[in-house]
Amino acid sequence: MIAIPIDSASTDVKSSALFGNVDMFALYEPETKSFKFIDNEASGNGIKTAKFLHDKGVTTTVYSYMGDGPFKELNQHNVDVFYIGKDPIGLSEIVQSLKENKFTKVDSTNASTYLDPGTATENCTCGCK
Repeated sequence: MIAIPIDSASTDVKSSALFGNVDMFALYEPETKSFKFIDNEASGNGIKTAKFLHDKGVTTTVYSYMGDGPFKELNQHNVDVFYIGKDPIGLSEIVQSLKENKFTKVDSTNASTYLDPGTATENCTCGCK
């Protein structure tokens, strides 16, 4: 299952720049080719958001801004993490681009290049350090 951070529940919506502070996620089920929308019960805390997604059965997620804490939590649970760039992208385009390997898969070898918590100071505020 693929988790995409969003700001409202609609298949016409584009991805949100937020990850841990986002209020909702679109969950895409590849087997049924369908989306469902869920509230982020851990909004405001990136690490708890990562745990929440893992508990929901997410195997892949995408982001524009993510700090070290959520990344490490996702990585620990073998959730694939993909950087999609800073610009919002439509849900269908994200799914198709993942199928075509158009996004950068983030792992321990390139995380320092692609992680950015999106704060004014560019420092993670989740308490992971």
